[in-house]
Amino acid sequence: MGLKPPLSYVDQIERLKKNGVEIPDHETAMSILSEANYYRLSGYALQFRIDPQKSRYQSGTSFDKIHSLYLFDTELRNLLKPYLEKIEILCRTRIAYGFSLNKCQLPPHDGHYENRNFFNKASHKKIIKSLEREENYNKDSLIVKHHREKYENKMPLWVCVEIMSFSNLSKLYHAMYISDKETIATSLSTRHDILSNHLHCLSNLRNKCAHGARLYNSVYNPPPKLGIATLKKYPDLKSDSFLAYLIVIIRRLTQNEDKKALVDSFLNLIDKYHIYLDLDFLGCPVDYEMILLGEVN
Repeated sequence: MGLKPPLSYVDQIERLKKNGVEIPDHETAMSILSEANYYRLSGYALQFRIDPQKSRYQSGTSFDKIHSLYLFDTELRNLLKPYLEKIEILCRTRIAYGFSLNKCQLPPHDGHYENRNFFNKASHKKIIKSLEREENYNKDSLIVKHHREKYENKMPLWVCVEIMSFSNLSKLYHAMYISDKETIATSLSTRHDILSNHLHCLSNLRNKCAHGARLYNSVYNPPPKLGIATLKKYPDLKSDSFLAYLIVIIRRLTQNEDKKALVDSFLNLIDKYHIYLDLDFLGCPVDYEMILLGEVN
C-alpha cells in the first residue's frame, strides 16, 4: 500500500472542511498550516472525532478551537522548560558528586568507567558506548579535546554528566548499586526507588518538551511513584496523566518559590484557555487546584 499523497495548503483546508471542521478564515488557516504542519495540528483535533478510527469531526469543531489547543500546548511546554532544566542540572550535579565520592576516590579516579561498580552491567556498557558517541559528536569541544589528549580519553564523572543526555543520566543512576543510589537520593530528600522512577519520568517529559511533542491529551509512561498516601488522599488522580507528572516536577524542585511560581503559572494558563480545554485530557480531577496547592504548602 502506497503512502498518502502530499496536499497543498489549499487542499489541506478543503480536506479539513470536508471532514467537518469549520474554517471561516482561509487566509489565516493557510498561514497557520504553513508554520505548524497539518499532522501536528491534527493531533489536537483527536478529541473531536466522531469515531477515533475515522476522520469525521463532531459538529461545531472549529479550526480556531484546534489551533487554540495547539497554542495552549506550546505555552505549557515553554512553561515547564526552565523548571525541568533546574531539576536536570541539580540531578547531574548530585549524581556526579555522590557516585564520585563513593567510587572514584582512589587513583585513577575512573570508577564510573568500571563495569564492576554497577549492578546492571549490561546497561552500564550501553551507557559508556553512548557516551563515546556523544564525545565523538562533540569532538571539537575544548573539554573533550583536553581530556582525550591528557587523560587517555577519559573524563571525570562531573564532566561526563554534562555531555550525556538526561535519558542516559537516568539510566546511569538506575544501573548503580543501591548503596550508591541511596547516597544520591538522600541528598535529594527522597528514596532511591522514587528517584529512579522520577528521573525516568522527567527525562521522558523533557524530551517531549524539547521536541515539541503534544502534552495535552497524551498518555504518560512510566506512571510516576507518588506514594500510597497521595493516591489514597486523591483517588481520582490518574498516575499516567500530565497532572501526575506535574506533581513530580514540583516534588523535585528544591525551592518553595519555584514550586509556587510553577503552580501559579499553570493555573493562570488554564484560566487563559479554559473555554477550549477539557481538563480530563490533562488528568485534572475536580479538586486539581487543591491537589497542586497542597504540594506547595
